[in-house]
Amino acid sequence: MIKKFDVRLDKDAAKEYDKLDGSVLRMVNKAIDELEFRADEVGKVLGNTRIGRLHGCKEIKLREAGIRIIFRISNQIVDVLSVVYVLSIEKRNRELVFKIASSRLNEFKKIEKSHTINIRSKKWNNTNN
Repeated sequence: MIKKFDVRLDKDAAKEYDKLDGSVLRMVNKAIDELEFRADEVGKVLGNTRIGRLHGCKEIKLREAGIRIIFRISNQIVDVLSVVYVLSIEKRNRELVFKIASSRLNEFKKIEKSHTINIRSKKWNNTNN
C-alpha cells in the first residue's frame, strides 16, 4: 500500500504516547500506522458539543485498550501527502480526552492559519513494529 498521509503527533500527544503501557502500545501503533494509509476512511466524525469544539476531527476507539485517539486531517500537504495531526491519546474517560483535544485543536488552528507546519508536532515514526 502507498502512504496517503503524513502522521504527526501534537507535542503533548507525543508525551501521552510515551507514557502508554506496553500492553496497549501495539494496538495504538497499529491504529496510528493505519492513519498513514486510510485516515480519511477510518474513525468516527466528531462535532462540537458542550465538552469541546471538535468539528473536523475524528476519533478512533480502541475498546480493548481503553484508549481514544483524536485526530484531524489537515489541509497542509507535505511531499504530496496530507498531514494528519493526532491531537490526543488518552484513556476512554468520555470527557477528558475530548476536552484535551478541543484545547489543542484551538492551538492547532492558529498554527495552521500561519502555515507553520512543525511547531507543535512530532512526526510519527513507529519503530515498535
